[in-house]
Amino acid sequence: MRNWRSYYEILRFPLEVIFVAVFISGLGNLLTNPALGISAYITNDYVRAAAEMLLQAGRFIIVYFPFIFMIRLVTRRSGSGTTIISAIAGYAIFLYATVFFASSELPVTAYSSVLGISVSHSSIALFNKAVHYPLQTGIIGAVIVASITNWSYNRSRRRNEDGIFGFVSKEASVAIRTLFFCGVAGIAISYVWPFAVNFMQRIIRFITVDTSNPVNLGLYGIMNRLLGVMNLGTWIRAPFWFANNGGSWVNMAGVSIAGDVNIWTAQLQANALVGMAGRFFTPYYILNIFAVPGMIWAMYSMQTDAIQRRKRRIFCLIATAASLFSGILLPLELMTAILCPLLFVFHLGYTGLLYAVCQSLHIYLGYNNTDTAVMSAFPGSLPEYLNYMQYPSLSKTLMYIAIIGAVSMVIYFLVTRLYFKRMAVDLFDSGNKERLIKGTIKAVGGIENIKMTQSGISSMTIGVYDPNKVDMNRMKKLGTYRIYESRAGYVICFGAGSTMIRRGITDAMREGIRSVNTN
Repeated sequence: MRNWRSYYEILRFPLEVIFVAVFISGLGNLLTNPALGISAYITNDYVRAAAEMLLQAGRFIIVYFPFIFMIRLVTRRSGSGTTIISAIAGYAIFLYATVFFASSELPVTAYSSVLGISVSHSSIALFNKAVHYPLQTGIIGAVIVASITNWSYNRSRRRNEDGIFGFVSKEASVAIRTLFFCGVAGIAISYVWPFAVNFMQRIIRFITVDTSNPVNLGLYGIMNRLLGVMNLGTWIRAPFWFANNGGSWVNMAGVSIAGDVNIWTAQLQANALVGMAGRFFTPYYILNIFAVPGMIWAMYSMQTDAIQRRKRRIFCLIATAASLFSGILLPLELMTAILCPLLFVFHLGYTGLLYAVCQSLHIYLGYNNTDTAVMSAFPGSLPEYLNYMQYPSLSKTLMYIAIIGAVSMVIYFLVTRLYFKRMAVDLFDSGNKERLIKGTIKAVGGIENIKMTQSGISSMTIGVYDPNKVDMNRMKKLGTYRIYESRAGYVICFGAGSTMIRRGITDAMREGIRSVNTN
């Protein structure tokens, strides 16, 4: 558990980078998307260029966030320069291995021009027929390469320099070992990955059989969010957003239009909103405008230190604004998946429920867009929601979304607080909470040495009277992945369980005071 908790601390910076990327790309989308109406008032080319730059730069970071995660995972080692260079080289050979060894018969969504890699000319006859791209392995491929790189670095530290390959430096041995095993891993993935792709195709076919069935839509919602976190959202979004899996519609000119995004956009332009267009996007409005802000402020409310609350208030306001105007589902889901997996599971289930409920009530609100971007799309924003108020036929839909959204905001707020206060520790390991509370009290020198306690969603702070009584080694054995001294006291990182442990220590302090008063 300590190793798992440490990943939040390790990946915290990349998560912040992804949040910034979502924010700036959302701002660029707000200024350039003609469907939102703001771009019509911007006539200065420099402003347009700046907005487009923000949009494209943010999209690049969002699409390649697994690569950023990989770099951060390999910089934990002391020889970070060696591991970074080795990981980049290993990632390249891993991708090229999938180009040359993976089957070319998989669906188009299984491939992606990752970092611009493609092969169009080769001495191999098979590769002269078309352009070939590497497999899209998302976060899984990045983790595989990072694991191989870290293992190679550890091996190099135990290397005997007097061996037959003693002329090779330790740094070069890391790169050589990484390249070799990443190539082997790429070849292995080329033969294993099609099983995962085919399994996903079965799920897509199951959903496509009856997209009016709430159960099918619920399954789509769960898989959409789960694959999005793994950077594989294209697998399920592209078929339903832009292909026949999302339905088809024939306009007045007799042209057949396929895909939920294309149908909604065409019907909106023709002022002919009919059928079930938009069913794959309605929950985005509920999540972005209502549910996510509820979770953000619930996490904010768990911060007990007044000074820290003031510092985080501005960030929460910015995060709320970003959720309203562009959506921050990806960084929030990545954070919960690492910091509090059970809360992420709740989010997945609730998302599926929203899709099912909206389908059952025939509530449809789509995504007006002519762009084919999938991973960096911005459906369900407040500006688009407000823009639909000009359509009388959508007034009832907008009202239902507001009602369901308000209920969802309350549910997300309460469930998030409940998780951090009651469920983050001791859920699957009975007695672990008491062990951590008692162990922490002993490690800081007993109840009588504790001056104050504060906590947030990932760490707690204990102020002590006598720092010499604090036993760092005992604290580390309890499972904390980081402990350091600040002005307020010792900051102890227990992950999502920090609030529960702090509450337990506070209760123990009160019991101690009562015992003294009684005596």
